[in-house]
Amino acid sequence: MESTEQNQKFTLDSSLRNMYLTLRKEGCLLMAIEFEHKGVKYRTDSVQEAVSLQAGLTQYDFVVGSHGSENTPRVWTADLAMDLLNNIGELQKKFLAALSNGANLSSSSLVEVIGVESEIALAGVISGLSKQLRKMSANSASLYSVEVVWKGKGKTRFFKLSSDFRDTLIELGWPEAWQTGKGKDETAPTKKRVIL
Repeated sequence: MESTEQNQKFTLDSSLRNMYLTLRKEGCLLMAIEFEHKGVKYRTDSVQEAVSLQAGLTQYDFVVGSHGSENTPRVWTADLAMDLLNNIGELQKKFLAALSNGANLSSSSLVEVIGVESEIALAGVISGLSKQLRKMSANSASLYSVEVVWKGKGKTRFFKLSSDFRDTLIELGWPEAWQTGKGKDETAPTKKRVIL
């Protein structure tokens, strides 16, 4: 029985070795494409299969929402969103406001809308936002997604706000209600100390 198993293993090893040598001789490439989507690793046998699978996963996320079905608990509550909005700078707020309508915006469009000088400056804005998220024990994937589109040798990044965070902003009336108040020069009432 043992010799039969050894013969089968030897036959399999020989077959795989011969197939490998034949593929190399013919100039074929053997590779597995591995990528990660929302923390799950996927492995495919070809570039076409990887692109197709990633497009399908992205489309599924768009249809279902970036945090799953309606039964999935929300990540962003009003209090958590307020904490973030109160602790980020004006440029980070402009970044979130630009994405709050639900559209995918390219990095070049965001540079114009936010009013920064370049995509490198935009990267600094996003880095500052990521630092605040880390302080809150949240990650950027729960706030926005980035899709990279390659055209020739150039790539374009498209940003989209998560549906969960966008829904929370709608509940808060942000940024419309907040910008309306600023436009009228309204300020929040402050407590004055009276010394007797």
